[in-house]
Amino acid sequence: MTALDQLLQQRHAYYRSLLAVEVMALVGLRGLQQAPRLVSVVYLAISAVAVLLDSPLLPQHRLDPSIATALPEALGRRVRKLMARRQLLVISWLLALVMEVIWQLALVVKPELAVQLSVIHLVIWLSLMLSLLWNLVNALAEEPVFSGDLLMGAAAGYLLVGFSGGIVLNSLLVLDPMAFNLPAHGHALPDGIGHAPAMLGAAFASLTTLGSPVLKPGSLTSLTGSVAITIVGQLYVAILIAGVLGKPRQTPPAVRSAAHRRRRRTASFSKLSRTRR
Repeated sequence: MTALDQLLQQRHAYYRSLLAVEVMALVGLRGLQQAPRLVSVVYLAISAVAVLLDSPLLPQHRLDPSIATALPEALGRRVRKLMARRQLLVISWLLALVMEVIWQLALVVKPELAVQLSVIHLVIWLSLMLSLLWNLVNALAEEPVFSGDLLMGAAAGYLLVGFSGGIVLNSLLVLDPMAFNLPAHGHALPDGIGHAPAMLGAAFASLTTLGSPVLKPGSLTSLTGSVAITIVGQLYVAILIAGVLGKPRQTPPAVRSAAHRRRRRTASFSKLSRTRR
């Protein structure tokens, strides 16, 4: 198996796993209303899938050194940059985890501190989620052919925009509670935690351009958040249509023949080496 084949297998497993976790989170959204603290766990789990399955932390994601050293120089540099970017994402996720725990505790113990931390919370989470989304778009653009795995990756990226929007609206709720029309959530929890499922639902409503009654029409804060989610979602769809979904359904003949020649040369070299020994 070549390094490119190995990387493609990793990516396809990543697409499938990320989409599965996101769909389960959406299906369980009504259940999250009974346990709103789990919304932050959902965000951490989704980002963890994106970080872990696209990182060298798992042994099966580490390239064989013999394969890596056999790569052409230009491709080898790209692979090394990819590995460095993966490690940076791991650090970013750990930072988001620490920030989420501190923010949740501040909401309960010292709400005024939570308001001050909300900007940092928003910046850290948004940086992580947008990085994951950008890496996913780049991975989809590098897919050689149109396939079911590519389609699942595209759907996972679209849902990732919605979950990112939920984080944005949740932070904005703590910063400006008057920007939202929210009834009592019925939990002995701060609004930033108790209304987290409603914020996630409002984010997906904005993503699909349906709008949500939770967002107060006359508020600049809620309008900014909703418009930002809609723009990012539409931009993502435009990028998919332009650069991803127009891929051929089969590998071009020239690419197949070149790959076949490489496999034949590798097999011949292996036979020659065994004969000499």
